[in-house]
Amino acid sequence: MAHEVLKWTRRVLMAGTLAAVCAAAPAQTPPDEPAADVEIEDVDGLQAILEQQRELKADLDDGGIDGLSTRENNRVRKAQAQVFAVTEGKHRLDELSIDEKVELENALEQINAYVQNTRRARDDQTVCWREKMSGTARRVTRCGSEAERRQAREGARGWLERPKTCGQDCGGL
Repeated sequence: MAHEVLKWTRRVLMAGTLAAVCAAAPAQTPPDEPAADVEIEDVDGLQAILEQQRELKADLDDGGIDGLSTRENNRVRKAQAQVFAVTEGKHRLDELSIDEKVELENALEQINAYVQNTRRARDDQTVCWREKMSGTARRVTRCGSEAERRQAREGARGWLERPKTCGQDCGGL
């Protein structure tokens, strides 16, 4: 039972790392370097991710992953549905838009957190989100752990709930 969870944890971590590396890798050779004459095998990260998710789906269809509750198995299925929906009709990672890459990364991290099955794993789960920069219409991608995102959200909520008027002895602030 623990061996199966460990096996899937390693596989999901590998797929998430592969997705991040492939998404960040440049698509072309820098102009100051000549093109290499050596043939390099094109490793397609998206196909590796999809193959791994198909194997995990087969295990889920065969009765679920040992060590996970029915509810957690269903959450893994839901996250997998996101992976398959985002990648439908795509064959390579570079065919995904930035928003689709963010959604794919979040779904893979979610699957990893459920397979690891711990609160700490969920808090350490890397999540990315798109937000507008203050004062502009420009959107940026922010990434951090789920715990950092929750802490920022709670800090913002606390700031919004703080009284906006100066009370007694506020010292001109």
